[in-house]
Amino acid sequence: MEVAEQKKLKVPKLRFRGFEDGWSQQLLGDLLTFKNGVNAAKEQYGSGYKFINVLDIIQNDFITHDVILGEVELSDKEVEKNEVRYGDILFQRSSETREEVGQSNVYLDRDKTAVFGGFVIRGRGKKEYDPSFMNGMLKTDQARKEITTRSGGSTRYNIGQESLEAVTVFIPTLPEQQKIAGFLSAVDEKLQHLNRKKELLQQYKKGVMQKLFPSTGSGQAPELRFKREDGSDYEDWEEKRLGDVCGNIGYGLNAASKEFDGKNQYLRITDIDENSRKFDKSSVTSPEGELSENYLLKEGDLLFARTGASVGKSYLYHPNDGIVYFAGFLIRFRVKKANASFIYYQTLSYKYDKWVRVMSMRSGQPGINAEEYKTFKMKLPCLEEQQKIASFLSSLDEKIDAVSAQIELTQQFKKGLLQEMFV
Repeated sequence: MEVAEQKKLKVPKLRFRGFEDGWSQQLLGDLLTFKNGVNAAKEQYGSGYKFINVLDIIQNDFITHDVILGEVELSDKEVEKNEVRYGDILFQRSSETREEVGQSNVYLDRDKTAVFGGFVIRGRGKKEYDPSFMNGMLKTDQARKEITTRSGGSTRYNIGQESLEAVTVFIPTLPEQQKIAGFLSAVDEKLQHLNRKKELLQQYKKGVMQKLFPSTGSGQAPELRFKREDGSDYEDWEEKRLGDVCGNIGYGLNAASKEFDGKNQYLRITDIDENSRKFDKSSVTSPEGELSENYLLKEGDLLFARTGASVGKSYLYHPNDGIVYFAGFLIRFRVKKANASFIYYQTLSYKYDKWVRVMSMRSGQPGINAEEYKTFKMKLPCLEEQQKIASFLSSLDEKIDAVSAQIELTQQFKKGLLQEMFV
């Protein structure tokens, strides 16, 4: 074997037994034929053929007919030119960041075809390859670096067909591709199972919340009730306002953030996770200037976003979060005459969400101030039943969090495999 040819062969760190040949370096242009998608008029969208767009590429591990979000009306001729079939690779043409441009996915539906949009490039095989292998290979750090470095632009980054054709990748024999693809498919199946399990738990929690916190009128009794240990009923729920059960109401600290000092954490609206409503510490900071205990969170403190797109977003402080000061666009309500977790769960209900939408628009500027938050009406059972309800909902959250952790670990495991099993 010549030296030049030897340099073009590599082997991965992690490999199945029985495979010893080096992986050959090839251009994507030798493997795939590229084509840009269709640009239809706006009145053509909303019905017709399933239409693959950028979101379908970035939100799925792989694409099938059922997961595609959009539809478009096209002539038979346009459908024929822009058809997506089993094994086709789809690339994102442009993005606001270089790191995201050229993201790819694979179409794995053998029974139904689709079409693809103008912000997408389709790659169709010139040579035989395993589609799932190609999907994994194009998601490795090496392949992503090859693609992103060939993108161009300043305010928005783009990649074209010629740039994709010039991307170099390393490919093993088809049997080895299939072996790797089968293993990765098993990991993807586990992820699908976990995601479905999480979705079912979330749906169950949503149904329980609707029965606990009715949304059709303040006088409606809840459908779901807990009982005393002896089986007897608790007293009827009473209507209260948020201001009736809270004290120490105040606005947060007007201070800039600085690099985390290792002790004092600064909670801003953006630090409250949109989905879990927990303190997202991935970019934790500290407040600048002199610190006052007036802005230090304590057990029972419930925070509300008072302005902007996040108005109404809530967060319940937990001692496990450590030393936390809250920022100026948040309002603190310290729950004193009720179970704080029970009150917090009321702020996740449809009734509360509906109230926020109405109340925030009454103020001219989208926002809700402390006096307005105090007027939010809710139904409260006795403290013992509040505690039972809060404990039940907390147990559901713990199950959802546990599945979320499994999903995160499996995703990390898969990411590690992609780096070890590919060149």
